[in-house]
Amino acid sequence: MAQQTIDDRSLVEALFEVFRSRGYEGTTLSLLSEVTGLKKSSLYHRFPAGKDDMVKTVVLHISAQLHEHVIEPLLNNKEPPENRFSNMIATIKAFYSDGRKNCLLNVLNLEGAKSEIKALMTKDYNAWLAALVKLGKEVGMSQQVAKMRSEHFLIVVEGALIIQRLTSNTRTFKNNMEYEKKQFFNQDS
Repeated sequence: MAQQTIDDRSLVEALFEVFRSRGYEGTTLSLLSEVTGLKKSSLYHRFPAGKDDMVKTVVLHISAQLHEHVIEPLLNNKEPPENRFSNMIATIKAFYSDGRKNCLLNVLNLEGAKSEIKALMTKDYNAWLAALVKLGKEVGMSQQVAKMRSEHFLIVVEGALIIQRLTSNTRTFKNNMEYEKKQFFNQDS
């Protein structure tokens, strides 16, 4: 029988999709083996601590994607702030398939998460928040207003993903992202 292989990026993407849809508790090694095409022993060879190593690898992969495709473009002041915000909205809409795909924050039980995983996710949240605050200040918002609107935006992203999953209203996420695109820079609110 030929040995099954999968490149690292494809492996991490496959693991991510399973954890994203099933959460930590709902993901079994049997399911991961089936989805990746690797035997359990091969998974343990690559990830000696099992699911904990896999989740950490997935979180680091998503962190790199977030920084490359969301945070760094937000900080690129060669583009007008409104364009950067709109591009970020388009990126996250695509990443979440207009809200049809979960966020890891929504499906991982952060209460029981390893402190290392929680710290990584908190660091990414804070980096995204800081980039949004900087964007808001760039257009003349005070630190307080920029932080409030930035926190509000990130709460809406997560909340819309949860509510869309709860209600099966496939427009919830998209509608909220369009609303936020108009509201973030609105001087009247």
